Amino acid sequence: MPDVAAMLDLRILFSVPGMRENRAGLRTRVLATWRNEAAAIIDALRDAAAAGDAHALRLAAHRLKSSSGALGAIYICSLASGIENAARDGRVAFDGQLRLRLEQAVQQTLAAFGALDDPSCGDPGPRT
Repeated sequence: MPDVAAMLDLRILFSVPGMRENRAGLRTRVLATWRNEAAAIIDALRDAAAAGDAHALRLAAHRLKSSSGALGAIYICSLASGIENAARDGRVAFDGQLRLRLEQAVQQTLAAFGALDDPSCGDPGPRT
């Protein structure tokens, strides 16, 4: 079972009405959109790094940080923030190793989101 607390801030996620209960499949739909967006952004990060374009790298990392942060995906948000800050300083810091780490973190984050629906996890956190 993934370490939900290390991957997610449930207060942020559950601050959106309907996300805790996955009302009308809201969480499922939002996470599918986020998963697809994250994959596209990781590709954009790779392309920007290959082109040596720190500005494009910063913008892509910011998009990933923002979309992840809005869902409470704090680990991804932290990784993206590091990439964004490096790019802001003109460093193109996105290699194959970091891409793999980010892709694995997305999968771990999705598993943590999925664990919220597992009754063996117990209470998924505070109600807001």
